Amino acid sequence: MFHWSHDSGKAVYTIQIAAELLGCHPRTLRIYEEVGLINPKRTAKNYRLFSQNDLTRVKQFCALMDEWDINLSGVRALLAMADRFHIEVDKLIEEMLA
Repeated sequence: MFHWSHDSGKAVYTIQIAAELLGCHPRTLRIYEEVGLINPKRTAKNYRLFSQNDLTRVKQFCALMDEWDINLSGVRALLAMADRFHIEVDKLIEEMLA
C-alpha cells in the first residue's frame, strides 16, 4: 500500500491556491507578509510559495482576531511579547484559542 508523506514545512502553494484554501483574497496574504506575520518562501522568479505551516499560522491569526476581537496590530503585539518573554508562540496561540 502506498503512503503519501507530506512535509508540512515544504512551500508548495502559490498565493492563489493558498488564498483559495484559506477562503481569503491574495491581497490579505500579501498584507500579512508585509506586516511580518508570515514569511513565505520565494521562487527564483520571486513568486511566493506557502507551506501547510504557513496556512495553519494564518488560520490561527484569523481565529485570534475573531475570538479575541483584535486586529493585525494586536496579533503583532502578541507575537512581539511572546518573543520578548521567550514564550513559544504556538503554545501561546493554542492556549488563547482553547
